[in-house]
Amino acid sequence: MKNDGKVLRNRLEKYKMVAAVKDPKYMERAIEYKDNLSAVLLMTGTILTVKRYVDFLQSQGLPVILHVDKIGGLEMDRDGIEFIKRNVKPAAIVTTKTGIIKKAKSSGLYVIQRVFLIDTDVFTNLVKDASKNQIVSDMIEVMPCRAPDFLEKLKKVSPVPVITGGLLNAPEHAKKALNRGAMAVTTSNVEMWKIDLNNFLM
Repeated sequence: MKNDGKVLRNRLEKYKMVAAVKDPKYMERAIEYKDNLSAVLLMTGTILTVKRYVDFLQSQGLPVILHVDKIGGLEMDRDGIEFIKRNVKPAAIVTTKTGIIKKAKSSGLYVIQRVFLIDTDVFTNLVKDASKNQIVSDMIEVMPCRAPDFLEKLKKVSPVPVITGGLLNAPEHAKKALNRGAMAVTTSNVEMWKIDLNNFLM
């Protein structure tokens, strides 16, 4: 699978749900339900195992969004970024760290910025950056998903697509987020992976 955000975006638009995998034992379950999933958000592994995990998932047709903040032993300096780009080759990376976002983007990686809406100041600053076209990442992931009003406001000004996750454990939560402008939702709830959201949204 190409190290390319286009494949990922196309799948996000088509399938609407990303499986967040926090333990390697759930990779097989994600593959089992891959017809309902756009991608895997990989949140487990070490510098010694991450390439094997990414290769395995992507060989099954599931693009991997690699949460680089969660990979043991990985330092996202210039060498770490080049290691991810040349050797691991995920479809995208996700991080909360602005410094990593800028360096990874300049190296050619597809980057998703994870934002935790802990208060209105965070949201206000995010909207301000979006309104001034100062979003550096290719996509934004808003956490938690149970803030549909904020999603709708952000989507109106964001120059990049918005996905959302966190506290998502019912189809109704996904539907509300998607109806308010999210391109897709992320969840680690395996029961949710069994649901074809396109059928549910009809």
